[in-house]
Amino acid sequence: MSVVGVAVILGVIVAVLVRMKVARLSVVIVCVLFGLVLGVTPIGDGLNQALASLGGWTSRQLRAL
Repeated sequence: MSVVGVAVILGVIVAVLVRMKVARLSVVIVCVLFGLVLGVTPIGDGLNQALASLGGWTSRQLRAL
């Protein structure tokens, strides 16, 4: 669930950037594709673990509020 939480937060950030016209939709699509390709490379497991750690930390911080 923590990786999903990070994905949701990142998705919201991307949506805000697109809405504020800071990032165009084409840039967002390229970034998403890059992330997907990077996820299936050998470094993908390490990235998954890092995102899981970040998601767990974020979840604990939100619960502490």
